[in-house]
Amino acid sequence: MEYNNIQTLLDAYFEGTTTLQEEVLLRDYFKSDAIDEAFVSYKPLFTAFSEAASEISTGTIELPQPVTSQNRLWLSIAASVVIVVGVAGFMYSNNSYSPQEKEALAALKQSKKAMLLLSQQLNKGTQTLSLVDQFQETKNKYLK
Repeated sequence: MEYNNIQTLLDAYFEGTTTLQEEVLLRDYFKSDAIDEAFVSYKPLFTAFSEAASEISTGTIELPQPVTSQNRLWLSIAASVVIVVGVAGFMYSNNSYSPQEKEALAALKQSKKAMLLLSQQLNKGTQTLSLVDQFQETKNKYLK
């Protein structure tokens, strides 16, 4: 086979667009001894594919058993117990804070109050500025 034809087949093969006949042509080409030096590095790959295709598995495959209704019952009971224990642990956990944490929480509350007060004052100022803008527009209409 010529170089360009093999290169085209290899590109198509690695893109996954070859037909079965084209793949047979590639396998036969790489089984032969007349391989172009540019393609010698692909020979072990196609040799391994040929060997893998001839392998036959002799082991048995055991499929998992379907979950029975008794197993489902135990699974649902176990899940319920885990949920109840988790919720109870969360509800009755000890929320004791150290003095430093209590002080930090108090400072956080004071900061929140100060920010709320600042926000309210800024909102009042914004409303006042909007009234000033309306006054300016009205004054400009009549004083032209």
